[in-house]
Amino acid sequence: MKKLSSLSLVLSAAAFSLCGPVLAQSSYPERAVRLIVPFSAGGGQDIFMRHAAPIISEHLGQTVFIENKPGAAGVIGANYVKASRPDGYTLLVGTAATHGMLQAMTKDLSFDAEKDFEPIGLIANVPLVLAVNNNVPANNVTELVNILRDKPQDHPYASSGTGAPLHLAGELFKKETKVESVHVPYKGSGPAMQDLVAGRISYMFDTFAATNPHVEAGTLKRLGIASENRFAGDPELPTLKEQGYDVVANSWTGIFAPAGTPKEVQLKILDALQKTMNDEALGKKLLVIGFEPNTQIDSERFRQFVSNELKKWQEVVTVAKIERN
Repeated sequence: MKKLSSLSLVLSAAAFSLCGPVLAQSSYPERAVRLIVPFSAGGGQDIFMRHAAPIISEHLGQTVFIENKPGAAGVIGANYVKASRPDGYTLLVGTAATHGMLQAMTKDLSFDAEKDFEPIGLIANVPLVLAVNNNVPANNVTELVNILRDKPQDHPYASSGTGAPLHLAGELFKKETKVESVHVPYKGSGPAMQDLVAGRISYMFDTFAATNPHVEAGTLKRLGIASENRFAGDPELPTLKEQGYDVVANSWTGIFAPAGTPKEVQLKILDALQKTMNDEALGKKLLVIGFEPNTQIDSERFRQFVSNELKKWQEVVTVAKIERN
């Protein structure tokens, strides 16, 4: 009888240990969830997530708080999440930099954008616009292309730094339009924008938020948006594709979990993100800062999107012969 009791206890313990993870998953979340922003506080991605976090918290049923882990263009934050427990309590705010451009620009990157993360959902697009100094005699993309083909040496373009999204957008533009133009890298988009406004640079790609005050002041012109579709915040601005140039260079925001995060947990996070991005009040705030919420989030579609981004930027870097770090 004692042997039978002992066996029963062993079997019960085994059954409980097997059920433990299932119970943990079904009760997720039981505590606060951290969203790791791999960039400095006050930047566009940080501002966006601080708008969104309270609403995600509401739909997830637990506090969601932002933790900034900047450095190395997003590598430090991405590595932190990669090494975190795959339980849904530490998530990464990934972008075109962390899951596209870094892979193309770095020889021995310490994380794999596809293998080390579970793509939960693409939550917003951050369209880049092609802006020119107001003195450049171009009112559409074709006119600018003709100017660049005629005197490329007179019309350099700026970026926030070599290998940054604004730089690779410019190289994609050169690739698709078959123009030559000198790249002038700056330490950040702010100094680059200052020289564009001053006329020392002819054109560059940047966000709506960065270009808005200068367009309103009449010192810059926006010729097009480097996106698949027009931006709801400025529906009159045509895409570059509409003007005959297949230049799609959005930045974007997506939520990733560490590889191995249980599917049930992923689905709960996905549901909260879906409801958040369909919040009308949030949507209006995001359009003001140049973010376009994705209201139809799909994890598998996001997985394919990331794969396509990696291939696209690798090709751009190869064609432009940009030296990898």
